[in-house]
Amino acid sequence: MRRKLIKNATLLMASATMMLSVAACFKSKEDAGASTAPSSDASTASSAPSTPPSPVTLKLLFLQSKPAEMDKVLAEFEKRTKDTLNTKLDIEFTGDLSLKLGLKMAAGEEVDLSFDYLGNGTLYQNIAKGYYQPLEKYFNNDAYPGLKKAFPPELIEANKVNGHLYSIPMTEAWQIPGVIFYRKDLREKYGLQPIKTMAEFQVFMDKVREQDPKLVPLAVRNTRGFANGEMFANEEVQKNIRTNPYFISGTGVNFSVILSDDGKKVLGAVTLGDPASDYANLPAPYNKQDYLYQYLDKYVQWNKYLEKDVLAQKNPGSLFDSGKAAAHEWNIRGMADVKKTIQKAIPGADIEYFVYNTKVAHLQPQALGTNYIPYNHAVVPVTSKNVDRTMKVLDWIFSSQENNDLFTWGIEGEHWTKVGDHGYSRTDDQAKKYSFPWYELSMNSMYERTNADTDPYAKKVLQFVKTNDAYYTLPLAQFVFDATPVKTEIAKVSPKLEEYKPLFVTGSDKNWRESAAKMNKELRGLGMEKIRAELVKQIQAYLDKGGK
Repeated sequence: MRRKLIKNATLLMASATMMLSVAACFKSKEDAGASTAPSSDASTASSAPSTPPSPVTLKLLFLQSKPAEMDKVLAEFEKRTKDTLNTKLDIEFTGDLSLKLGLKMAAGEEVDLSFDYLGNGTLYQNIAKGYYQPLEKYFNNDAYPGLKKAFPPELIEANKVNGHLYSIPMTEAWQIPGVIFYRKDLREKYGLQPIKTMAEFQVFMDKVREQDPKLVPLAVRNTRGFANGEMFANEEVQKNIRTNPYFISGTGVNFSVILSDDGKKVLGAVTLGDPASDYANLPAPYNKQDYLYQYLDKYVQWNKYLEKDVLAQKNPGSLFDSGKAAAHEWNIRGMADVKKTIQKAIPGADIEYFVYNTKVAHLQPQALGTNYIPYNHAVVPVTSKNVDRTMKVLDWIFSSQENNDLFTWGIEGEHWTKVGDHGYSRTDDQAKKYSFPWYELSMNSMYERTNADTDPYAKKVLQFVKTNDAYYTLPLAQFVFDATPVKTEIAKVSPKLEEYKPLFVTGSDKNWRESAAKMNKELRGLGMEKIRAELVKQIQAYLDKGGK
């Protein structure tokens, strides 16, 4: 049943997830009440004091590198909150967050706030390891009005694991569409029309190879490859299956899960490299391996357009921005910034883009599947000694547009300029001064701003993906895998999978079927079958309790 279009993104979250919370009604009323009712301890500890609390320094751990002038922004934060929060933030940035966080947890080192994401399932795996504090008492709590305003109860409910909220969902839309940026000046040089489809883009790729052989036709990252499986993905609505690009997260290995037609029984869970016999008893078309993994053949076909040393490429954006590549895939939100960068860096150059998901490109209803669980999350590790103070800082960040803007964009007039109610602009100098990974700390649809230079079509697409019409509800939408029973096995298979992953996602192995079979045997030896059995067991239990 199609729901009404809702323009306000915050109402979108509330409306879309409300339907799913009903599907999760098998949870006991006692659990639900305990997780959302204001805690007396939290209310007492966090109520607004008449005098500033004792000074404290919180330790934050984030992905990427430290932005320029971060210290200036933190000083402004301290200035604005000296008489209320009296808190300093010591932020450490790292290029390998998973490794760094794991080492800190093993050593019992204090971390008050960090970042995690669905990615390869690290969020749920780390929850299973007991890394994170439960935070449900801080939401829908009048002592934390900023959090109550920015995170509706339905969104919080949809992101719980075993009745507890171990992470704070960072959202702007359920999905930001991927696009391919390409050099407009080269397209015109080759006498081609503006590109709208992958077939037309392939013609452009061939022209680059023929006429500009020194250029890399398409720049991609070694571990991301063709947009994390989104390029060349099957766009059919997934009714009784969860597979690429909507795998269930947290298992360490991506399994395609097939359900019966009535959605009440798990028929199987298969993964890359499984023998043909594992598929034989599945209903058509899932009884053939190639149906689920044919996109890997497409990757091999397109590998000729990637750089020769793509397996070492960690920053394809720089390759494109510097004029060494003719195209690059990323998301539509970055259109204006990429355009400005290219125009400045390469005399006479310009860019165009196209949305490669054809349903999204045509703003077709139910273009994307979602389980209403965002990709990015903030987490409070169990080693934190200042949970209430940490949550008070987050409450401040989400209490107003002005507060949120400080961390997301920096100091107004110095790092960015306000354009209208929800727009912004930045000069090149401003962007160099401060560019913060807001998805780790301050991302929220209520306070999102759009680059004023974003073109009308991109704005239309971005508005589209903030409406319920853009999505359909995935099967097993509210199922969350509990990795606890198999956390040891997951810890063994994940590193081995990462060894093979770049080969597969970049199409670098023409004999990927043989390599996948070899990898599969190795993963089985490390405990993959125990993980598979646990996944099937948990899903069936979820379905038996009325989950959908």
